[in-house]
Amino acid sequence: MRRRLRAFTLIELLVVIAIIALLIGILLPALSSARNSARAVKSQVNLRSLVQGLQMYVDDGDGVLPPHRMPEGTHAPTGRERARWHWLLSDYVGGAPYQPRDAEERQIFETTNDIPRIDNTVFLDPTHRLQDFRSQQTGEIQALRNGSYGYNYHYLGNARTGSGDSPYSNYPVSASRVYVPAMTVGLATSSGSQSLRIDQGFREHAYTLDPPRLDTANNGATEWGHRSGPVPGGNFHSGRVLVAWLDGRADRHTLEELGYEVVDDELGRVIVDSGSNRFFTGTGGDPGRDPSPAD
Repeated sequence: MRRRLRAFTLIELLVVIAIIALLIGILLPALSSARNSARAVKSQVNLRSLVQGLQMYVDDGDGVLPPHRMPEGTHAPTGRERARWHWLLSDYVGGAPYQPRDAEERQIFETTNDIPRIDNTVFLDPTHRLQDFRSQQTGEIQALRNGSYGYNYHYLGNARTGSGDSPYSNYPVSASRVYVPAMTVGLATSSGSQSLRIDQGFREHAYTLDPPRLDTANNGATEWGHRSGPVPGGNFHSGRVLVAWLDGRADRHTLEELGYEVVDDELGRVIVDSGSNRFFTGTGGDPGRDPSPAD
């Protein structure tokens, strides 16, 4: 007697497909969330490495914090003229942020401020793709200037031209002036110039990080990180800014928790020159607004 083979009916097949589709719909958000969490953890690890590198720079440099950019001269170990803070920390974080691969790249490296990529991934937030660093103004990739992490240069590494007896308004800054390292932002995810990012859609000057307000009276800064407007923290990790504090910790905070007054949380847009600088000053307070713990 021939045995009759049983096959799926069309209805049974459709039910199976529907169940698979339902499972995919349930699992995809969870997988996406897990991926985003992993990227945030990796970025926090990067920031922790960078701020620990900053601490070692201070220890090796007679207690002086690095400038956001050398005001003049060449950084001897890497040969970078007027090096940004990335190059100054390179000895402590596994190498320079960029290495020319051929003669053409070497010429670009030696004659311009622009570089085509970030080679040392400790300087690169894993959510950023290479094309995120492409400037729509020039068509050139400027990976460090428009990169992932910004340095609290207003209070820690301000090398702007000053007046009077000193050629610089707040440079160099001694680490002894940081009274509360655990309440002082060293580096954080940075969004770039708010004005250019909102109006024109691209990151610019993200290697600096601005506090909520200009504080000309206490640190001599008369301009934002970029002349077009402030460079606030970048809250692109589930609405959180990843922060490395000067005591070596790295964690996550909303823009509001860091003292900014927010206009649009989804776009990371803040009110210009408004809010509290207490987590940037090094004192744990905001002169004239929030008293420091010592007060």
